[in-house]
Amino acid sequence: MNGNSKYEDRSNENKQDGKNTPSTTTSVFKSPASITNPGVLRGLRTIQINSAREIHARTVAARHPAMNRRPITTTSLKGDSVNDTHISSTTTTETINISTTTTIPKPRHICNNPNNPLCAHCGATIIPSPQATLPLADNPSVTIDDWVVSTMKKPILKTQEFEDWENNKLKGLSLPEMIFGNSYVRIKNTKYNWSLEFNTLDALSRVNLKDSGIRVSYSNKWIKSKQAKKTQLPDDLVSTSYDNQSLKIVNHYDWTYTTDYKGTETPTNQLQRDDAVKLPIDKLSRHDPIIFFDDMILFEDELADNGISVFNIKIRVMNERLLILARFFLRVDDVLLRIRDTRVYVEFNENKVIREYKEYEGNYNETIAKSKSTLQYSRDPKAALRDNEWVVRNIPLVNRESEILILQ
Repeated sequence: MNGNSKYEDRSNENKQDGKNTPSTTTSVFKSPASITNPGVLRGLRTIQINSAREIHARTVAARHPAMNRRPITTTSLKGDSVNDTHISSTTTTETINISTTTTIPKPRHICNNPNNPLCAHCGATIIPSPQATLPLADNPSVTIDDWVVSTMKKPILKTQEFEDWENNKLKGLSLPEMIFGNSYVRIKNTKYNWSLEFNTLDALSRVNLKDSGIRVSYSNKWIKSKQAKKTQLPDDLVSTSYDNQSLKIVNHYDWTYTTDYKGTETPTNQLQRDDAVKLPIDKLSRHDPIIFFDDMILFEDELADNGISVFNIKIRVMNERLLILARFFLRVDDVLLRIRDTRVYVEFNENKVIREYKEYEGNYNETIAKSKSTLQYSRDPKAALRDNEWVVRNIPLVNRESEILILQ
């Protein structure tokens, strides 16, 4: 808006008539009070609107690292009231110094989702960008050279889908409480037609359909109490109330949902085992701009209030590489802590893929003793055990595997 607002037109019109009678034209800036009481002019001052625009201009300019100098319009206010307000605009130049050591990589990615637009200045992709649609879904995707990275987020399975999984797709497994069965993370090289995907169905299909041997902390006490009651009953009631069958496991499956899922590779067996290969921590430690990020849960269960079992995936994409962390985290209260980590590293320029798999496991009481020394002044000494990042640093590593693939 320039300095000539409708307020000024209206004020000048009234002064020329020598009257204070209001004009019949309604200003777009008038408040309801000025309409009901025509003798009082109320609303937003023009200077307020211009100031807001200046702040917005500075915010946009701050996101534009490629420009060293840019004009910024400032305003000055003359007058004491709305009726005699005059706005004068001047243009000044603000200089922003950019360090010569900072290099801004040329954007090489293409945003495949119109709901996730590119930044007009630096080319960064704003992701994720949920859209209010039914059914709820978010499907951001980005392309870098021959690599396409995409994710899908959807709500938990519907009743019909849940029953289909339980009776057909995962028969014999009592499913977790929350299953995000239609969510996934996928990376694909279109030139060599190779892909790696993390999805819920394949993750749960790796759960063992045998007794895991893990028992809740009070299981022994419960069994002993059952056996004690059995010895106190008359012989004619033992077979009907507390027989041996009541102490046996009916459904044999790993009720902790422990899975060694490392992703679904297509075509299979392309990644070759080489435990000497390690992730390039030096490259991953760089403060490269993240152009794509997503975080999702595939399934979660609270183990009947005896802990938690959750499978979570995070992905971050930079200009030259990407990293995926797929983590299974298990905590059985007063029993054990377990983590299964799968990291997938991709170097775009070399078409190199590294997959590292680690298994961690530790005793609950030994780990909580460490947390008490760390959080000795905390009112919640078990808070650290709910932080899987803290847990993974404080329980032993029991197994590591590494694989590599160079597409050429």
